[in-house]
Amino acid sequence: PILNSVTLEAASLKEKLPLVRDFKCQAIGLLMSDSGVPASVEERVARASRMIDALSGAGLAGPSIFIDPCVLPVSANTNNAVVVIESLEAIKSKHPGVKTICGLSNVSYGLPMRPLLNQVYMLLAMAKGLDAVILNPLDRRMIANVIAARTLLGKDEWCAGYIKAHREGRLELEKQ
Repeated sequence: PILNSVTLEAASLKEKLPLVRDFKCQAIGLLMSDSGVPASVEERVARASRMIDALSGAGLAGPSIFIDPCVLPVSANTNNAVVVIESLEAIKSKHPGVKTICGLSNVSYGLPMRPLLNQVYMLLAMAKGLDAVILNPLDRRMIANVIAARTLLGKDEWCAGYIKAHREGRLELEKQ
């Protein structure tokens, strides 16, 4: 199981760290605190370090920790997407054993053609270290893009996943 999510808010840490400790589950650390969502890359990295320390103290090792840097809509601030992309890279660099995850579709909130923005943002995030995301498995273009990106990022040994997806017709976008 994965606990979704623990924040750096005092009440969340008090309530959820014992659950992590008792059930030995993986956890998503959302980088919100009592002061809200961090604005800068530096603040996100600092909070990630605090979250990793807290979750490690509850008995989790790096691969069981998923850090969510808090994706915010670009419609509210055009730098929101870039800050998260840079945060992903910095968090992975500083904490290489830790996983990353995000609420990807938040980036496109309030804008037309959200699937297009989500698909492109997914590829950018994957290139900077995104490990996991909740997505629409019926979005054939998103799935095909993820399969292709995994192959091009060296995460598909001998291109086996890509070849299998091709044989199964999962790369054919005309079927949308």
